[in-house]
Amino acid sequence: MKNKKELTDITNEVKYQIADVDIAPPLLYKALFTNLLSKYKIDLEDEEKLVNKILDEKLFAINAIQENTSVNIEKLDSSTKEAISAIKDKDEDRLEAVIEEMASLRKEVDKLRKSVFTDTLTKAHNRQWLYTKYINGAEHFNGNGIIVLIDMNNFKEINDNYGHIAGDKVLEFAAMYLRKTNGDLIRYGGDEFLLIFQDGLSIKQVETILQKNREQIMKKELQFKENTFKTSYSYGITDFKANDNFQDILTVIDSLMYEDKEKSRQRSILFQ
Repeated sequence: MKNKKELTDITNEVKYQIADVDIAPPLLYKALFTNLLSKYKIDLEDEEKLVNKILDEKLFAINAIQENTSVNIEKLDSSTKEAISAIKDKDEDRLEAVIEEMASLRKEVDKLRKSVFTDTLTKAHNRQWLYTKYINGAEHFNGNGIIVLIDMNNFKEINDNYGHIAGDKVLEFAAMYLRKTNGDLIRYGGDEFLLIFQDGLSIKQVETILQKNREQIMKKELQFKENTFKTSYSYGITDFKANDNFQDILTVIDSLMYEDKEKSRQRSILFQ
């Protein structure tokens, strides 16, 4: 049986191939996947077994999170009742013990929350965190702020020339630097990130931060095996108000990001 790493690389390649497809029917995904299996001479039957094994592992992990969350909630509920009882009985020793137990439980709950809301590769927040923190069920923002759409430049070329592992390293590197802006960093999908600022900064101030951050990234030379290369990003930025529709705002910053990307191409041609 081929190892899990090979299957992961093929899966990422299929995702990349359908990245620009608005709706990817299962048959399309299967056809692309099967084609790559054949290309790399991987036996489909063995890989189906591996797929089932991976799915079992994922489901086990999800169930474990759910079970641990339920157990901790029950313990917190029990501890809260015990604390109320201790207060009524004026039993300070018992109350102190309960408080210590509750503090420990809260740490466990925080760990579970972090695992659910964190992108595995980049350690940025994920979409689930975004919707929990900033967007209500009607796809409207629940507060005011500034939002930035980040898209890595020449990411396809890096993947094509050096492979998806190099691409993953670029995303990890970019996330590390984007955190330095002190905005809330979300991996929105593929090579796209969102940054959200809510501390009273103006768009002009955030743009100054981003331009400095991008210059820092562009100065760094990345190395993968025997290859060296540089990377950068383009961005679109706007402000949002409470009750603004998230998808409408996303359309605005997506358009602005592509304008910035075109300017980057023109600068590149000019200095060649």
